[in-house]
Amino acid sequence: MLGCSRLRPYGIGAGSGSARGATEENQRTQTRYNEPMSTPLLATRLYRPLPRPQHVLRQRLLTVLAGSASRSVILLTAPAGAGKTTLLSQWLEQCMHPVAWLTLDACDAEPGHFLAYLVAALRPAVPQLAHASLLQPPAALMAVLANALAALSQPLTLVLDDYHRLDSPPVDALLTQLLDHQPPQLQLVIATRQDPGLPLARLRARGQLIELRAADLRFTHDETTALLVGTLGRTLPATAVQALEQQTEGWAAGLQLATLALRGSHGLASLPGAVHTTRRFAIEYLLEEVLQQQPAAIQQFLLHTAILDRLCGPLCDALLAAPAGTGAATLAAIEHANLFLVPLDDERRWYRYHHLFAELLRQHRAQHLPAAPLAALHTRASDWYARHGHDLDALQHAAAAGDDVRVADLAEAAYERMDRSFQAATWGAYVRALPAVLLHARPLLCFQYAWALAGAGDLVASDTALRDTERWLATHAAAVADTPQLAALPAQIAHARAYLAQTRGDAAAARAAAHALALDPDPVLRAKATVLLGMAQWAQGDLVSAQQALADWIAHARSADNRAFALASSFYLAEIQIARGQLRAAARGYQQALERAPTDDTTIGAALPHLHLGLALVAHEQGDAATAARELQTSQQLGARAALVDWPFRYSLARARIHESAGEWDAALALLDTAAERYVHNPVPDFRPIAALAARIHLRRGALAPARAWAAARGLVPTGEISYLRQFEYLTLARLLLARAQHEHDEHHLDAALTLLTRLRVAAGEHHGNLLEILVLEALAHDAHGDRPQALRTLEHALVLAAPEGYLRLFADEGPPLAQLLHALPAPDAALRPYLATLRAATAEHQPGRPGDDLAEPLTAREREILQLIADGLNNKDLAARLVLSLHTVKVHTRNIYAKLGVGSRTQAIVRARAHGLLEHR
Repeated sequence: MLGCSRLRPYGIGAGSGSARGATEENQRTQTRYNEPMSTPLLATRLYRPLPRPQHVLRQRLLTVLAGSASRSVILLTAPAGAGKTTLLSQWLEQCMHPVAWLTLDACDAEPGHFLAYLVAALRPAVPQLAHASLLQPPAALMAVLANALAALSQPLTLVLDDYHRLDSPPVDALLTQLLDHQPPQLQLVIATRQDPGLPLARLRARGQLIELRAADLRFTHDETTALLVGTLGRTLPATAVQALEQQTEGWAAGLQLATLALRGSHGLASLPGAVHTTRRFAIEYLLEEVLQQQPAAIQQFLLHTAILDRLCGPLCDALLAAPAGTGAATLAAIEHANLFLVPLDDERRWYRYHHLFAELLRQHRAQHLPAAPLAALHTRASDWYARHGHDLDALQHAAAAGDDVRVADLAEAAYERMDRSFQAATWGAYVRALPAVLLHARPLLCFQYAWALAGAGDLVASDTALRDTERWLATHAAAVADTPQLAALPAQIAHARAYLAQTRGDAAAARAAAHALALDPDPVLRAKATVLLGMAQWAQGDLVSAQQALADWIAHARSADNRAFALASSFYLAEIQIARGQLRAAARGYQQALERAPTDDTTIGAALPHLHLGLALVAHEQGDAATAARELQTSQQLGARAALVDWPFRYSLARARIHESAGEWDAALALLDTAAERYVHNPVPDFRPIAALAARIHLRRGALAPARAWAAARGLVPTGEISYLRQFEYLTLARLLLARAQHEHDEHHLDAALTLLTRLRVAAGEHHGNLLEILVLEALAHDAHGDRPQALRTLEHALVLAAPEGYLRLFADEGPPLAQLLHALPAPDAALRPYLATLRAATAEHQPGRPGDDLAEPLTAREREILQLIADGLNNKDLAARLVLSLHTVKVHTRNIYAKLGVGSRTQAIVRARAHGLLEHR
């Protein structure tokens, strides 16, 4: 099995000396990376090609590249054989800082697969990536890379060679994300045959891009002469050089091939009249000339091994059924003859043919090698790859051999490994190409295919594959009874169906399936049933039962020492508590989960960003801006390294909520768009749809048209049926009706809103998360209707429920109408007065008066600036860095601010400052 630990990386180090091999530490890092992988990475793709000793130095181009230090991106775009890779290898030989090289392949079109190789390429030069988890969303992993690169103390050049082989918009999007946040330490180099789908125009406009294109890479007359002299050892007549220049148009590969054809004395005389006038036919002629001049044994070796993307001696031996060592010796001879064999490591173990040479070999083989021997070659290649753990290559050659049965065998055995290696979509493509009759005859493979389809979001096709599996099991009862693996499938299918049902939003079906699974003798399936049951109960509004189910699952996970699942589930348990209005219990749950998190277990890292995100949102609701900012920042830092699949979505939602509270509508809407892009369909109920959140923001900014369009598209009417998952939408509809009553001066909308809110209050029951908002809106509706006494009674009811949990933003974000009601509320019960005072202070900015009028001593401009940054969540160290002040000076300013405001803490200062209108919403 090929592992990076067996090969010494080339080009990762500082200077020409250290660039010829990684340090021992880098080798250990490579080993750590590959050991846990079930499907090994091809280390040869991480090696920079060696400069050819006889190749002419492109000094004019090297000068351009040498002056590129101030540019963040270098793009080499030219046809195959233009000399892109050779030029880069020459330039990087002179590089005095670390270099990471990655040669791309078509399988890297999958974002996860691409990132796995990218991390492998960067790890030796970026120590922060030593323990980076690959089991996180691609966007989150790209953020990890950006943060790790930003922490480097020296520049790093990353080369992505053969980028055109991807043709992958998702990978383009990931690289665009990196470019949007590109740290100054990183210089990205892309070699490709066509422009990548990256923001090149923006990079050009910013002066961040250096481009070398086909016209730049064409050999000049002097370079052509130098190449011919250096290769042939003699000077050619000027007319011969001119003819080659015209026929090859300065194309590097064509010139290199020409030198091979010209080595014989007959080459020069036959060249002018033999080649075609176009570059394509000239190159084909030269390739044929080179090939036909080789001994028959070498020609056969070239034609047979051209089916391989990469070659090594043992693989060639297996392919050709040759004695051990024959392949390695032949490869060495071919390389010595300069027959377009490119070494992929400095130990000369792995090679590839030049792309065009390989293409011509394949064309020639198609004309001279019958189909049956060709299929046998592919079968041998597949056997070798399978024995050495290269699942994807084994599948590829089995498919090329036309052996559907072998593809099915390999796919069935490789599914779990390839799924863990971010290759499930590629795996699915091979299975999809199998004849339906073969797939339907293999129940385990069919079931695996169903899971692959579910992971890809194709729920309909996944359900069809599950039905096909069930039909086979029903008609082969004897085989099922005799095979434990098949006997376990019905329960696994039930679990898959429950998963699909809950993901589709069919909570009733998911609940029924989960109840059935709870009786299964398999403890793993029973545990999974507990989780699905809780999710189904949650979706149906049975929050008490859902909370108990999640609590039971967490207890089970802890007893089984499954700390990662226990921590992750704690977040969703707290989500249910928040839906019930239990802010303080949720905060305690988040905090207790964090306290239980062991510091020596890296497997729990994915759950931590969610827990800090939950604390940030609770703190924000309770008006603790400093804690909210701190926890949000911690969540972002941890999420950039590792997070559950839905963290990017939830993180964007949280940021949108905070921007909404600050009145930054455009930023909030943009973040909601980002959240929608990052949403991953999963069984967790979506009880606050993004479209409804966006409609609320439009209403807050006074734009009724988008909100009305949303309500119409969702079919929302005041008399509609209110399920739990639609309560939030109907609450938003109530807001729309109130806004229309105000803007259109139509009391019919106001009456409709009050009627709807009454129905919502009944439906909410003890779900205080929604009930509190319903009461606030009812108070506003009664006040708009001219019934202030009823408005104040309803508002006081809301305060009684909200006070124990410390709700603040729920009231403060409603703006002037609610602020006026709060200030008009008669003195309530003594226990409620401190809470009412806090809410009045938080909404004082909506009352008339100049900021800070009633302060005994006004704040200076610098103090107000620092106060605003404190409210934005910056700590003293961050303040000092932002304002270029000493830490002592910041502390002095902070003490003065506290004294003038008459407070003793940051939280009190923020509340008092808002009461005096001293802070901006931003």
